[in-house]
Amino acid sequence: SVRRALSMTLPAIIKSYLDAYNCKDVAAMVACVADDVVFENVSNSGQSIKIEGSAAFAELAKQAAAMFTIRHQAVRNAVIDGDLVALEVDWTGTPAIDLGPMKAGEQFVMRGASFITISGGKLARIVDLS
Repeated sequence: SVRRALSMTLPAIIKSYLDAYNCKDVAAMVACVADDVVFENVSNSGQSIKIEGSAAFAELAKQAAAMFTIRHQAVRNAVIDGDLVALEVDWTGTPAIDLGPMKAGEQFVMRGASFITISGGKLARIVDLS
C-alpha cells in the first residue's frame, strides 16, 4: 500500500544516503548504492546527467561534493510504495566556486524531487529533478 511518510519513517538505506550526502561523505554515499546503480540528474535548465555503475557514481559524487562548502537535502514529503520512493526535497547549498547563477559563498535554495528504486537493500536507481 502507498503511504505518505515523514523523514523518520524513510527506509534506513535512504536515511543513510541523505546523511552521507549532507555530510559530503562520498564513501558512505557509495556504500548505499548498488554496483550497477543508475543515477540521473534531470535539470530544467538543461544540464542533465546520466551515469551507470558505482565507480562512475563515486567519481561524480566526489566532484559534486567539492563544488559546495555546505549542502543539505531536507525531506519535505515522501511517498513510499514497496521499493519505490518519491521524495520532495528542500535543497540548500553554498557553492565553493561560481556555478552558473550560483555565486561562490552565497547560499542557494531550491525545491526538487528524487525518485529512488531500492533493490537488494541498496539504491539501484536515483533520479533527481531540479
